[in-house]
Amino acid sequence: MGTVYLGQDESGRRVAVKVINPEYSQHDNFRVRFRREADAARRVRRFCTAAVIDAALDGDQLYVVTEYVEGPNLEQVVERAGPLEGSSLDGLAVGVATALTAIHAAGIIHRDLKPSNVLLSSVGPRVIDFGIARALDTFGGVTHTGELVGTPRYMAPEVLRGEDISPACDVFSWGCLIAYAASGRAPFGGEALPSVIYHVLNNEPVLAGLEPGLRDLVLAALAKDPRQRPTAQQLLDQMVGRVTPESAQHTAVEAWRQGPSFDRTAVANTVANDAADPPRSGRSRMRTIGVVAAAVVLALAGAGYALRLALESGGPPENLPLLYQDDFTNENSSWDGPTYDTSDESVKYGYAPDGFYAVDLDGDDPEQKHKAPIPFVAVQNPSPGPTPTPVTPGTVLMGVDVSTRSAVGSGEYGLYCRGDDESQASQYEFLVTTKGEAHIRRVAKGSGGDVAPPVKLDQAPGAKTMRLEASCQVDGAAVKLSMWVNGGLVQEFTDANGLPPGDLGVLGRVSPHGTAKVKLSFDNFTLRGPGNKG
Repeated sequence: MGTVYLGQDESGRRVAVKVINPEYSQHDNFRVRFRREADAARRVRRFCTAAVIDAALDGDQLYVVTEYVEGPNLEQVVERAGPLEGSSLDGLAVGVATALTAIHAAGIIHRDLKPSNVLLSSVGPRVIDFGIARALDTFGGVTHTGELVGTPRYMAPEVLRGEDISPACDVFSWGCLIAYAASGRAPFGGEALPSVIYHVLNNEPVLAGLEPGLRDLVLAALAKDPRQRPTAQQLLDQMVGRVTPESAQHTAVEAWRQGPSFDRTAVANTVANDAADPPRSGRSRMRTIGVVAAAVVLALAGAGYALRLALESGGPPENLPLLYQDDFTNENSSWDGPTYDTSDESVKYGYAPDGFYAVDLDGDDPEQKHKAPIPFVAVQNPSPGPTPTPVTPGTVLMGVDVSTRSAVGSGEYGLYCRGDDESQASQYEFLVTTKGEAHIRRVAKGSGGDVAPPVKLDQAPGAKTMRLEASCQVDGAAVKLSMWVNGGLVQEFTDANGLPPGDLGVLGRVSPHGTAKVKLSFDNFTLRGPGNKG
């Protein structure tokens, strides 16, 4: 976006000059945001930020001159010296909460509080970079374009969902910031953008290095519901013993002075990138439905190429970002059906109490297809709203665990993609049979068949859980189809006349009006696809 230079004004005072790159300054939306940064910084009390001295908000060259704050940012300190602890961590928590209290009192929501935006001066933390701050009395404009602005790893769930923002989103970021300072890791995992957003929206934070009192405050700040979070003032009151704001400010400065002195480095350098992604943690049990914010923009072409390479190597892709997952322990995750009751023969599908999705097939109900409630649309609305739901990627990798609770007679079951039931059914099907075979079917306008002869499986389907994975990969007008069973590639086919985009999910069928009865258990449904780094 720009470069920060260390300069000197006419009086000899050192200043920081933020010069915006010309390719940004020529855009009207950026100019509005840049002006807002300067205006917001001017409104905030100067003890908690780098005060604005001068600014050029018009013309070909945009810049802003601020007070020079000597000291590294929090990200630099943690990377060089490791996590903070003891009084240093307490001082940081109090100091940043004090800054947020002043920022909110000025009618500003920062919206991008993160380690690289907190400078550690000798007299306390300073919160900088109001580039995407929003005035509390401003509604509409550039904040409602559907653009995802901010750093997702430190953004509140309601912001990622495109909902109304409030000072509570900064409180959530404060919790993420303190958790990072204490452990060197953001509290929510994930590498690619959709995975990061999934963790923030659905998973509990990982909090390490925090003493009990501070941990409780951080946990409260990270509540998913913004109404359940304390205000910045309430955080401050708790940490300093409910003193007056004036005393709180003094306490923050004194607490910081008691901490260790870090190597002072000038902030006059190229604007830092976001914090590096933490190492991927071990795989844990999927607990809740995954939701990806509507504002996510997927980089289809680049990651699609990565998928092709993985397919050609013979195994299912292991490096594709997770876009959605469900282990069916939450009955409100929007799949079809009520609570499944084994004693009620009239209920043929739904959420089983044991945490799986049940599907019962027989001659009277021979075929069931259940659409996954993914947060994507097959085709974008010609007139989308300000925060449109993203389109399903052209390249997807689906997965599900499946087993038969009982099977009398023949049946088949598995996954489907590019489904369209508007008139006559069209879809690709990836199926295993009760006879122990696997095959891919193409159905177009109600008719179709296998794309290749069925493949005999090493493991016969039955009560033992089987992992099915299937990919639909767009290649121009063609669609490449691949199917794996328990990690082994069983069939591939390229449909030169690819079906159009559509739904995806699970399905099963038996012969109509026959005596076959098959009871299926689906679990751990996943959807992976290309995505941006976050």
